[in-house]
Amino acid sequence: MGRGGPDVAETALVLGGGGLTAYGWQVGVLAGLADAGVHLADADVVAGTSAGSLLALDLARGSAPADLYKEQLNRERAMMDVDFTFTMTLRYLWAALGSRDPKTVVERIGRLALSVRDVPQTAVFDAIGAQLPVRDWPERTVRMFAVDALTGEPTSFDADSGVDLLHAMSATCALPPLFPPISIGSGRWMDGGVRSTTNADLVDDCARVVVLAPIPKGAGASPSARSQAETLAAHGARTALLVPDRAARRAFGRNPLDAARIPGAAREGRRQGALHAERIGEIFSATVR
Repeated sequence: MGRGGPDVAETALVLGGGGLTAYGWQVGVLAGLADAGVHLADADVVAGTSAGSLLALDLARGSAPADLYKEQLNRERAMMDVDFTFTMTLRYLWAALGSRDPKTVVERIGRLALSVRDVPQTAVFDAIGAQLPVRDWPERTVRMFAVDALTGEPTSFDADSGVDLLHAMSATCALPPLFPPISIGSGRWMDGGVRSTTNADLVDDCARVVVLAPIPKGAGASPSARSQAETLAAHGARTALLVPDRAARRAFGRNPLDAARIPGAAREGRRQGALHAERIGEIFSATVR
């Protein structure tokens, strides 16, 4: 039963960020696992960072992995067209690689986010709102990770946080310097991926956790998904981590925002899901049928 206890959710699925190919690969993994009888979409808590948050929302509102997989293969779903320029990439890497201390790195990226003044928050709401299949939080527990650009502190927004769904999703997707941080309460919230590609350590109230990490580690000093999964395990959670193998990485290509790469990433994810179904099913046994 894992750690158990009244304040501990039994199962959690953590979905990492990483753009269009990350979403497609994770959909494929979930479809491959479901084919083998491992239904991660049934987790008590579904948590996500950036693109992973959109998938978390899709699952929580009842979308079947098989249907999402078909959408990705046939590119039936219009995904956000993002122009993350070379200059933006250089500015982000300058901030991310400027220190070996993870806290300092987040502070540097926070300053980068706060420097974005030529894009209004309404533009973020318009871009992200077009991707939302619903406007209200689903009944199932969904958590979306973001980081305060002012303090560097992370949080998870959910239905109980008093934040509407559009603001929460915009915050977890507000990657600097493409988008400015989102004003919520006294904070200015940016993409949780600036801290970690998965933020898996923030689901430490869950007894059994499966982490899908399309990008196993962010740039510079950010913690790896593996180290965060190990932290959860050290605290008593049963954990399983799945990252793209060499074939999947080849399918991703170099640009995570290349929509043409989505079908290939999804196919490789499905292959990996089927390949690792037994291992992940042992951790997530409550959802094996």
